[in-house]
Amino acid sequence: MEKRIFLAVLLSLAILIAYGQIAPMLFPELAHKPSPATATAGTSTAPGKSEPSKPASSTTGTTGTTSSVAAAVVPTPATSAAVPLANVSAAVQKNTAIDTPLFIATFSNRGAQLVSFKLKRYTTSKGELVELVKTRPAGRSDYPFAIVTTTRPLADELNSALWDVSESHEGANTMLQYRYARNGVSATKTFKVGPEYLFKFAVNLTPAVPYRVETGPGIHALGKDEGQSQLTITGNGLVQQNDKLEVFKREKIDHLQVFGPDAQFVALEDNYFLSVLRPEKASGAVLNRFDEAGPKPGVKQRELYAALNATQDGNVAGDAFFGPKEADIVDKYGLERTLQFGTFGVIARFFLFALKWINQTTHNWGWAIIVMTILIKIVLYPLQHKSIVSMRKSQKLQPKVEAIKARYKKAKSDPEQRQKMNVEVMKLYQSEGVNPMGGCLPMLLQLPIFWGFYGLLSRAIELRGAPFMGWIHDLSAKDPYYVTPILMTIAMFIQQSITPTTVDPAQKRMFMIMPIMFFFFFKELPSGLVLYWLVQNVLTVIQQLIMNKWWKDHPSDPTGNE
Repeated sequence: MEKRIFLAVLLSLAILIAYGQIAPMLFPELAHKPSPATATAGTSTAPGKSEPSKPASSTTGTTGTTSSVAAAVVPTPATSAAVPLANVSAAVQKNTAIDTPLFIATFSNRGAQLVSFKLKRYTTSKGELVELVKTRPAGRSDYPFAIVTTTRPLADELNSALWDVSESHEGANTMLQYRYARNGVSATKTFKVGPEYLFKFAVNLTPAVPYRVETGPGIHALGKDEGQSQLTITGNGLVQQNDKLEVFKREKIDHLQVFGPDAQFVALEDNYFLSVLRPEKASGAVLNRFDEAGPKPGVKQRELYAALNATQDGNVAGDAFFGPKEADIVDKYGLERTLQFGTFGVIARFFLFALKWINQTTHNWGWAIIVMTILIKIVLYPLQHKSIVSMRKSQKLQPKVEAIKARYKKAKSDPEQRQKMNVEVMKLYQSEGVNPMGGCLPMLLQLPIFWGFYGLLSRAIELRGAPFMGWIHDLSAKDPYYVTPILMTIAMFIQQSITPTTVDPAQKRMFMIMPIMFFFFFKELPSGLVLYWLVQNVLTVIQQLIMNKWWKDHPSDPTGNE
């Protein structure tokens, strides 16, 4: 009996060993299963190298849908976690274009990725639609929604394979479901796209291995004119955690930045456009840096990828946003902090609101800037008038001030005597009701306005490509012929020459250099900002000329009020 049991055990082992050798030939789909990964999904991985998707303009197997109905927030698409018994893939590549009033989104079944996202309301300097998905060189398969795993061959396979795709429609929304299965690995990707910039996505990988879903590199391939501007930012990374936004400069970021489950979204930005992954199911977020060959030989170009890590059960799901950083739009989707106007962002936001309101009447952003500059001048007039009067009084007191200084001329090296001289000068100012610093106040008040305009004109997409007149075709770009900076410099020279001053002639000549310095500073700034400063200077010159005329006719009244 014991011998029979012993023989039965041996026979069972022999059958199991034989099955292990024969089964792969009979059931190839079960032959190879991926070994468990030993690293986390946050491990840095370079973009996959595989056959790239065809351009979005390809008409092979393309379908489309057009709708103008506003999309409601839709539930996260369900994905199947069951491992198919048979391989699932497609025989031919198929691009699916979803055409809406705002954009044309093109998905490819090669890797189940987004290969094009063109915005219909924004164009380049060449008149082409703005494309938010960069083209890739041959051999790259890292379009948005590519999968990065700790097992590089698996990622290459998933990102280059042809996935089976099915398309359906739910009201104004188009659902694309991609499926792929081979060698015991099953993957699904689902996209639910409506007529708005925000859309849903869900990814499932079975068996669950550490992986992440990426978008990048960067966003919006810049035109030559945009790339030459010193104000241009491109491909910076953004992460919001606990309602606080953190910006990671593309040139300075460490190789890999990993963020915990409290990350509200991860994004890539340039001045005017944004790509966002906002998780509903994820295990943290990642910003990954990758240095690749640039357009110039021997020079590497740094790019950033934004990604969401999968949960332990192999899922990643959430919202994706590809679109403009327009105030009303980012506010609507809870992305308002991505619209960064700088230190004086509150002022910039107010100016944007005011400019949009004025532009409803002027129908020209340049004239809207001029009108708003006049309104600002009117609001600040009392302070500026007081400043001019203070400077006029200081000028009239100058002979008395010089007389006091002359009495202490021989005591220049005596600190105690110098202190007495300063006290005597201040008593003179107080007795005459003059504030020696009064002339500086309006300039200090102008600084927040100036920086608010600076942030507005370098970030507000509403002013991107907005023409003014003649040679100025874009108020957010520099004046191509430097006409407005030259006029601004001339106005500053005139303003300085007619403004009362208490400085000596040598110092006055030094101050005359300032307009030249301002020219070199302003010549590369947005023409809309230069237009504001030019109009401000012209209005100040007119105000000063009127005051000078009053003082000439009323020499005994320095206030100009009678």
